[in-house]
Amino acid sequence: MSLQSELRQYSTDLGKGLFLGDVGSSFSRGKRERDKIRIGLLVPFSGNDAIWGPAGQYSAMLASALVNASGGVLGREVELFGANSGGNPNEVVDRVGDLIHNHQVQALVGVHMSNVRIAIRDAFSRQIPYVYATQYEGGEVAPGLFAIGETPVEQYGNAVHWMIREMGARRWYFVGNDYVWPRKTHDVVTRLVQEAGGEVVGVDYVPLGSTDHDPVLNNLRQSMPDIVFQSLVGTDCVTFNQEFGQRGLARHMMRLSGVIEENVLMGIGAENSENLFAVAGYFSSLRTAENQAFLSEYASAFGTYAPVQGGMSQATYESIFFLAALAGKSGSLDVADMMSCADDFTYEGARGAVNVRRNGTRMQCHLMRASDLDYELICSFPMV
Repeated sequence: MSLQSELRQYSTDLGKGLFLGDVGSSFSRGKRERDKIRIGLLVPFSGNDAIWGPAGQYSAMLASALVNASGGVLGREVELFGANSGGNPNEVVDRVGDLIHNHQVQALVGVHMSNVRIAIRDAFSRQIPYVYATQYEGGEVAPGLFAIGETPVEQYGNAVHWMIREMGARRWYFVGNDYVWPRKTHDVVTRLVQEAGGEVVGVDYVPLGSTDHDPVLNNLRQSMPDIVFQSLVGTDCVTFNQEFGQRGLARHMMRLSGVIEENVLMGIGAENSENLFAVAGYFSSLRTAENQAFLSEYASAFGTYAPVQGGMSQATYESIFFLAALAGKSGSLDVADMMSCADDFTYEGARGAVNVRRNGTRMQCHLMRASDLDYELICSFPMV
């Protein structure tokens, strides 16, 4: 099957299954073909992080087609079965259970919020391999769960020191959603700020889905920090930063985030992106050979008007290549076999070569400054 034909087939099949467990579906519940490997694709199409979903679906389709063109996983063709990983974690667990028990998927890959990861982990740890691709708070050691995204020290350590040293950002104010990832990330970044000679002058947490930003914005106006460190997700990040810009706060204080990827930046709007910085392991504007090849293949497969690629969707793309590389090294999709091999190997993705360690991955991170609806590179930091 050609790459284009395979992508069209994925698009048709995955479209039938993406909201499995949410709405009625005529998606086939037939037995898995013995010569194929089914992967459960978990990307969000509801909730705060739904803004990441379409681009993540497309990038996973491309990665699977490319893996298949190179011989598949363990010599077998990959097929994707999708489930919505957004919204209530318990409902996501039900959808994932359907993928495992009724659709016989043999592995899970995806990008979603940490509270969803924890719920999936607690329900299905050890049953099948689960690749969690996005940045997270760190410390994940559950059997069968492979967390390959940036962790706070590697993502923010160099950036915090640079912002304090080069931009005079000594007074920090933290704003985040009220769940595990922002709280644990803020604990780490507080230490990084203090080690670099700065201070944290305020912290606010807001419920997921909050639309009332007045209390936080008023606190910021009273405190007047040098920089606002944000751990807001998806739509909350969009609406908060829109109001931040509309109130003129961007003229007086900088903003730094690790999750304002390109789709979120577009939602915020060029008129509200003054003095907005982001740091992560991937941005679509990076001019590396690997990223240019990825974006070229993506445009060739889906056209000019396909969803914009960003850090979260690229991570979904990378999760397929990680799974293929680790399965190839272990010779199996058995959790115990894969766990025994999940240290000191390298896989290739849109960021180039990524080195895997037992407690995560090593990658270069990049500090960017928003420029209209895109990012311009300020500096790239060495691997931590």
